[in-house]
Formats: sequence, structure tokens, C-alpha cells
Amino acid sequence: MSTAVSNITDLEVRIAALEKKQAMQMTELKSTAVNIVESFSPSNMLRGALKDVVGSPDLRRSAINTAIGIGAGLVGKKIYVGNSGSIFKKITGSALEFLIANFVRKKIPAMKHKQASQQGED
Repeated sequence: MSTAVSNITDLEVRIAALEKKQAMQMTELKSTAVNIVESFSPSNMLRGALKDVVGSPDLRRSAINTAIGIGAGLVGKKIYVGNSGSIFKKITGSALEFLIANFVRKKIPAMKHKQASQQGED
């Protein structure tokens, strides 16, 4: 389209074309904004993170080991604290939970390696 306008009709045609172009660009901009907002929603961010965890074997293994460690820590705390009302016992129970969880989480790969080497010898 030329930029030179020779009469009023050409000017009106040019204005109409520019208004149409502006309307199309505004529609595209709104669509892009909606897509951006949807991609930053908490559910979509969580879904993306879970896809990464499921897709990565190392990350999945680490998440499983951490979950097992936390579970062992909770069980250890429950056994130690029980139904005690003592604040000291609850505080030491929380420390015990943390220690057990970290210990188990770090020992799981060594236990798996040991088990694999024992099965290889059989």
C-alpha cells in the first residue's frame, strides 16, 4: 500500500485499512495476554513442575528418597514423642525427625547400591 494520498477517497480507504489492521493487532495482543496469564497460573506452574519430575529419572528418584526419609522421620518422631505433653520432648522429637529424615534420605542410595551388588554376586 502506498503512503501517498492524492484525494479524500484514498485517505478514507487508507484509514479504514489502518483501523482494520489495528483491530487485528488488538485481538492478537489480547489473545497473547490471556495465554501469558494462563501460563503463570499456579495450577499450570505445578503441572509443569510435575512433568519435569516425572520426565527426569534422577529428580524422580531424589523426590522418592526424600519422601521416604520424611516418612521415616515422622514415624521416628511419633514413636519418641507419642502422646507426651512435654514441650521438651516435642522439641527433641522434631530434631529427631529431622535427623532421621536426613539419615534415611542419604542412606537409601547406598542401601540400593549394596543390594544391587549382592544380587549381582548371586
